[in-house]
Amino acid sequence: MLVCSATLRAASAPAPRIDSIYPIGGKPGSTFQAIVRGVNLKAAYQIWFEGAGINATVLGVEAEPVSSAGAKSRVTTELLRIEMRMEASISGPSRSFRVLTPGGISNTLAIYAHHEPSLPETDAPHDLPRQAQPIPSLPVAIHGRIAQAGEVDYYSFQAEAGRELTFRTLSSAALDPGIALYKLTGSYFDPDRATRLAFSDEPVPYPNLSTEAILHYRFQHAGQYLVRVNGFWGHGGQGQEYALLIYPSRPAEPAAHEPSDVWRERRTWTRPLDPERMKLLWNRAVAGQAPVLKPVPVIDADAEPKTVPVEPPLIPLPALVAGAIERPGDIDRVRFSVKEGDRLAIEIETPGKTLPLMNPYLRVVDSEGVEAFTNIFSNVNANGNVSKQIHPKTQYAFPRAGQFTLEIRDITASYGDPQMRYRIMVRPQVPHVGEIQVSEDRLNLVPGKAQKLSIVTDQEEGFDGFVILTMEGLPPGVRAVTATEVEPDRPPSTSAGKRERFTTKNQKATFVLIPEPGAPQTKVPALAKIYAQPAVKGELGARMLIKEIPVMVIADEPVRRQTE
Repeated sequence: MLVCSATLRAASAPAPRIDSIYPIGGKPGSTFQAIVRGVNLKAAYQIWFEGAGINATVLGVEAEPVSSAGAKSRVTTELLRIEMRMEASISGPSRSFRVLTPGGISNTLAIYAHHEPSLPETDAPHDLPRQAQPIPSLPVAIHGRIAQAGEVDYYSFQAEAGRELTFRTLSSAALDPGIALYKLTGSYFDPDRATRLAFSDEPVPYPNLSTEAILHYRFQHAGQYLVRVNGFWGHGGQGQEYALLIYPSRPAEPAAHEPSDVWRERRTWTRPLDPERMKLLWNRAVAGQAPVLKPVPVIDADAEPKTVPVEPPLIPLPALVAGAIERPGDIDRVRFSVKEGDRLAIEIETPGKTLPLMNPYLRVVDSEGVEAFTNIFSNVNANGNVSKQIHPKTQYAFPRAGQFTLEIRDITASYGDPQMRYRIMVRPQVPHVGEIQVSEDRLNLVPGKAQKLSIVTDQEEGFDGFVILTMEGLPPGVRAVTATEVEPDRPPSTSAGKRERFTTKNQKATFVLIPEPGAPQTKVPALAKIYAQPAVKGELGARMLIKEIPVMVIADEPVRRQTE
């Protein structure tokens, strides 16, 4: 047999994209097959995980059958079959993975690790209570799909009297799941009637908050029960997978924290506030310019008053104020003193209930009761209407010295609950480097062709220094240089109100990545690191890791080998 090679001209390999995986998880120590759904996966050769604990082997790729009910798409969806091997020692609830092809590296999807034995959803109909798929034993993790709009899945199980179980979903990004418990009671008119006992779905979806459903239930009587899974508002379709976990209720697991070397300024209501925040902020400035930092005291705003007449407690600055809006109309107050020209920042976290269930309204008044500022940002939008919105952070420069009172309540004054907890940091402003946003989450580079990478740096609380940006760990033959570009025209601004109190200034930087014409192709991505370093008046701050980005060098015109 003679083997020779011939170079055939071909179009540049398209970049892969992955949309969903089924099942979406497995038990540590297990091996299972899964199907990844996406496009441009035909030549996939490896699954690349971000973190240790899982390995996978590519078994094959096939085109997804075209549904006779739907119109054929211009893009062929492909099904990538893989075998997952999850180590018994894996830590953490999930791992992100990508698919590698000659066209480069794909976007990410998550694969979950759960402790319960897996049970697949059957193909037999189980969208009616009497057709419920039986669960042979508990605990369990049922892997299923809401494949069509309006679809519901019923499962039946046995529960003992007095047993408390937790029902929890893990789902794909496309699915907003809801769960409900039923007892098959029947009625005079309908012998198959199921009586609902409890349900769980977040009342209103909100950005940055989970849409997973979780339900705790104690069964008063032994017997057979049903649990139903459905999509919010009856939504369903391709890529809407879930795992329904059922297990004995246990103490809540501690929330996973961001890696210590990754900063999220995030002007959101759920970012953590703790006594170490001042140190963290100065770590993103120039430490040599920091004042002597003392421990930040925690003030209980709900403590019983010890003076008559009752006066709000006088707090030092900085301070962390903790409390709760325990009942409708509840207003908590603390006092603080400032000097002329003092610049303060007030941040609030809602660790229990948060927006839209809890809407914290902060109001600062002087000793005469005259309002100085609030956390409401008012401005005139493009339609000429006044827009008002509460913010989790506000800044203020005091034009005169005096004693001021901070009031905390729900903006509606109609709601109150011990779960409506808050933590408020009242502190001097710290000019620092805020969140740094990188436009791309992966880079597929072609030799001889430049590709840009945009980075936006936030300058928080009056930071007026430089932010030095560098990239390291690029593949051989690839260099990163800085560049300029023309900013697009922007429409004239409307009345922006007191924007400086609620938003931050930012600057855009551009890297251009240039692979040399002879840069070698990569089979496995290099993990490039982006660093930032503040510089103020010639002094340098700490070097900070901003992001790690997988980078591959791919062929512009792939070479195909022919065997005779």
